[in-house]
Amino acid sequence: MNRIRIILFTLSFPLLLFSFCNIYAQEDQPSSNGGDGGESIVLSDPKLKTELVASGLDFPTTMAFLGPDDFLILEKAGLVKRVTNGAVLDKPLLQVDVSVKDERGLLGIALSEKKNFNANNGTSIKNNDISHNVFLYYVICKEKNTGCENRIYRYDLDNKNNVLINPKLLLSVPSFPDPAHIGGIIDIGPDNNLYATIGNFQHTIPSEIYRTKTQNYEDGEPVDGRAGVLRITQDGKPVGNGILGSEYPLNLYYAYGVKNSFGIDFDPVTKKLWLTENGPKFGDEINLAEPGFNSGSDKIFGIWRVNEEGKKLQANGNGDGGGGGEYVTVGNNPKDLVYFGGKGHYSPPEFIWDKSTPPTAVLFLDSKNLGAQYQNDMFVGSVDGQIFHFDLNDNRTGLLLKGVLEDKIATDDTEFGDILFAEGFSIITDLKQGPDGNLYVVSGLKQSKSENLGAVYRIK
Repeated sequence: MNRIRIILFTLSFPLLLFSFCNIYAQEDQPSSNGGDGGESIVLSDPKLKTELVASGLDFPTTMAFLGPDDFLILEKAGLVKRVTNGAVLDKPLLQVDVSVKDERGLLGIALSEKKNFNANNGTSIKNNDISHNVFLYYVICKEKNTGCENRIYRYDLDNKNNVLINPKLLLSVPSFPDPAHIGGIIDIGPDNNLYATIGNFQHTIPSEIYRTKTQNYEDGEPVDGRAGVLRITQDGKPVGNGILGSEYPLNLYYAYGVKNSFGIDFDPVTKKLWLTENGPKFGDEINLAEPGFNSGSDKIFGIWRVNEEGKKLQANGNGDGGGGGEYVTVGNNPKDLVYFGGKGHYSPPEFIWDKSTPPTAVLFLDSKNLGAQYQNDMFVGSVDGQIFHFDLNDNRTGLLLKGVLEDKIATDDTEFGDILFAEGFSIITDLKQGPDGNLYVVSGLKQSKSENLGAVYRIK
């Protein structure tokens, strides 16, 4: 990973792997903040500034707003905490016994307001205390590194007593063989269904027994829930008859062929799903995911086919694994991918980082608070502590890219000029729009055994 100085690591990229790193900002960019919390944050727009909202968090992963200046935030080690008016409440709402090895942990959160709860006056017909359903995504293991499962639970938020109660298991996917490429992001879509990213649970070179059909191996193992975006109702049921097929768990897939995604969000204008995807040291992507979308993994990353070792194929069919050389580009619906009887479809990425960034959270800012020029635009965070800003084209089916980025590929960090919005954060694990219309950034790195430096910032 260029642009990031790794002092100590447990594995090479992507998210949630680092014990300590120092991310530095370019000195020639305009700065508009004080860099609280031990970070040197730089914004490209001098009219904007950052504010430290909360700090002292132990590797925060994702957050969800209950109201103005009131949100829940997850710590990777298994705590659900509440932050009100910038103060982290002493008592967690919940402590979960999760596996924290590498990318595992307490990873994703989403909220939906209870139908019988009146947010205006805090009253309810049946129960004044229960205000929200809280959906949590985490990884548990029966033993130290065996019997692991990616699970999604639904809880009730007892707003009066500040606890999560009544857990209901909605989804469980066997999480093996490796503690990498976990996924872990959940979101509630415009259709009120729950969307979840599931990684392929293994390193770049999969063993044969874990080469499944949703990883584009036609003769592969049966579908088991990995390598895609799954969609379920808020009660944990399949939505209709399924997009790719009616048999469980194939009927849960909204998208597949996704190696690992740490970011999904819905365009507030078109209501369509966009996602980020990490590649194997190259080919990180931003994708528009229509129903049945096939991202091409494990056969294609970026616009490049790969060999069995996950290296780029040259025109002669050999993989060199590096940059340079003449590579085989990919059009629509390549013949060697899996399409589940024509129900799936491949489309190339809308943007590619050739050298690993890797991208994390994605957010559409449905607000004018940062300026009308940012409303409904896309923001993407990264492991390197950067935030990228993208305009969309007129029909919002692609990104509006100019100059050296017209080919949709950033070959290195010298081509970031037009899209770099901010840098100098630690690992960005989440981006959210607050009820105030501002942009909130979760900076997730735990940097010291004696001090927790995870923080939440507001850009306004």
